[in-house]
Amino acid sequence: MKDYCVVTFEITQHALIFEKNMKELGYDVKLMPVPRQVSSSCGTAAKISCDKKEEILNICSEKKIPVEGFHKIEHKKKSWF
Repeated sequence: MKDYCVVTFEITQHALIFEKNMKELGYDVKLMPVPRQVSSSCGTAAKISCDKKEEILNICSEKKIPVEGFHKIEHKKKSWF
């Protein structure tokens, strides 16, 4: 599995607003539970392309969509030896 990025939010409603706006603008976005690498608490995150970080954060700022954080999730290969 390859690396990906997630956007986190303080409340689920912000994640839903984010998803709706991003889809309307043609971004590939998928809501998911917050990965353990980011937080052990419950919550909803949005899986999004890492290469669009600045563009996405600018859109959120313009549309006043509250974002808690933008995190890159890196998958490390497991070594058996």
